[in-house]
Amino acid sequence: MKYLLPLLAVASLCACTTPADVSRPLSAGSDKNAKIDIQDTATGFTVDVRYSRYQFMPEADALLFACRSILTARAYEEAKLRGREIEPINEQQIRVSTGRNIINGRTACRAFAEAKWQKPDITKE
Repeated sequence: MKYLLPLLAVASLCACTTPADVSRPLSAGSDKNAKIDIQDTATGFTVDVRYSRYQFMPEADALLFACRSILTARAYEEAKLRGREIEPINEQQIRVSTGRNIINGRTACRAFAEAKWQKPDITKE
């Protein structure tokens, strides 16, 4: 019984998390839970996101939202870094899958989409 209080204190501290650093761009690795892969294609580039985090109570909807958000933010960031614009990425273009490891309590998702370069508007000239 005398070990219960210290054990609960340690368990509560272990459950604490810190928010991701949103002041840095995603390309700088600001989110340690996300692994992002960019591959060039003939018409633009693809974005492949692997994202996982510990969730005591599984919340697949929150994880799916985060995964899609990271993918779209990284796609637009990449286009800006390259000095070009991409066509809008809508939610139906993003392929998403989720899974959960019940042993360690981590919920994971993977998202994939292709970002296509925007065609130049010749009517503006």
